Amino acid sequence: MTKNGAKISEGIRALTKRPYEIMSGTAVAGSVDESNQTLSVIPDGQEGKIEGVLLGAASAATDCMLVLPKDGSHVVIGSVDGPGNWILLQPSEITKVLVTIGNTACTIRESGVKIETGNTVIEVESVIKIATASESLHAILNDLITAITLITVPTPAGPSGVPVNAATFNSILTRLSNLLSA
Repeated sequence: MTKNGAKISEGIRALTKRPYEIMSGTAVAGSVDESNQTLSVIPDGQEGKIEGVLLGAASAATDCMLVLPKDGSHVVIGSVDGPGNWILLQPSEITKVLVTIGNTACTIRESGVKIETGNTVIEVESVIKIATASESLHAILNDLITAITLITVPTPAGPSGVPVNAATFNSILTRLSNLLSA
């Protein structure tokens, strides 16, 4: 065998041991399975579909980043660890991104962002929500403003009346609901 023939044979043997492949296709509508972290793809120019394409390299792990493609969007997938093991490399359109590190999770959608760490949640959508399992910033501020409007002060002639600027505080309560949710 010639030197070039030996190199070609060696290259072919290497390809059979590590048959990696990249292809494009279309995300099958309704196939994104967030709990199993997979989707199905119809490869361009081929019959049938590839099922069980992993959404992220660390699928089923606690620390991971998952990109969920929009139904029918164009995707690029690659084989990993040999034939039949596919992972999403790039979607053309996404509906959601999930990032989890330890007990902190961040969900990003077109409608907004949600960050959860332990039992604390911060949501930024049309209004902001900052809360723990038992309290929310909206509820605390609401209670505070309500208490201020009910303040009475002892005087020599008896208790004082409702604060003269109670309407201002009630206006602040309305504005608070435009910014924060309970």
